[in-house]
Amino acid sequence: MNTRAIVGAGAAIAVTVLLVAGAVFLLLHWWDVAPDTGRAERDYAELAARASLRAAPQPDLAAYRAQKERRLHGFGWVDARRGIAHIPIEQAMELLTAGARP
Repeated sequence: MNTRAIVGAGAAIAVTVLLVAGAVFLLLHWWDVAPDTGRAERDYAELAARASLRAAPQPDLAAYRAQKERRLHGFGWVDARRGIAHIPIEQAMELLTAGARP
């Protein structure tokens, strides 16, 4: 067992950790980022009011999926000004396979 290589690798890891911690400290100091100590002192009602969790997200999920299905199987503009449109996925796959070589 090569102990010198193991000690060298450990020292390299330690130096890397110290360099990264120092770099983070310097960047935070340079960007004037203060520690967010006030977060623990905030009122629970304020934090709960900003939360976006829902008791029943199923209707939102159903609407999201329906919107994506309409987009996947329908026609529409991606960027009308530049003339970029989207077509149904089935038609796009047929166009791609029609031009494919055996």
